[in-house]
Amino acid sequence: MTEADRAALLAQAEELAELGFTKAAEQTLLRAFYTYALPEGGAYNLIAELHTGLGQDGDAHLWEGMVGQTEPARG
Repeated sequence: MTEADRAALLAQAEELAELGFTKAAEQTLLRAFYTYALPEGGAYNLIAELHTGLGQDGDAHLWEGMVGQTEPARG
């Protein structure tokens, strides 16, 4: 994943979240795990970064706590 890919993906997810589609934003970032072959926890880190950027520190900490756990099943 290039830095440009990462920025575009986070911008897309942030736009969804700001429209009230937080779960869709999270799913967008979770799919990045497969699209970009992210390292373990990579998608969770992106979601934590999304929530931090939105000022949702509690949600960010929840996702940060999931790093190191198994990534979700593809679906």
